[in-house]
Amino acid sequence: MAVNVEKKPTAAFALSILAGIFTLVGAFLASAITSLLVPGFPSSMLLIWGSIAGILTLVGGWLLYNNAAQRKLGSTLVLVFSILSMNFIGLILGLIGGFLGYTYKTGATTTTSSSSRGYTPP
Repeated sequence: MAVNVEKKPTAAFALSILAGIFTLVGAFLASAITSLLVPGFPSSMLLIWGSIAGILTLVGGWLLYNNAAQRKLGSTLVLVFSILSMNFIGLILGLIGGFLGYTYKTGATTTTSSSSRGYTPP
């Protein structure tokens, strides 16, 4: 019995998830540091914007890995929101992951079960 197994863009997924995590952590750290060092600066806006960008980068990474039909949408989300995140590490990881996901070529491989090993019944 042959089973179609679709390969998934694991490297693009991993880099996109890391970009989202770095963006979220960076938003919380930047908000905390800014509120301590610059009194009166609206650090809550920095936290909100970084959190939205990080969450949408994570959603894009999940879309490009789990759903082949929405791989381009997920890659676009990762690219756009890693650029808008204003986080250098998230930007670099998101750009690499987004481009890897966007240029990923799907290739379904066929595997056979061990019980058929070349034997074809008459």
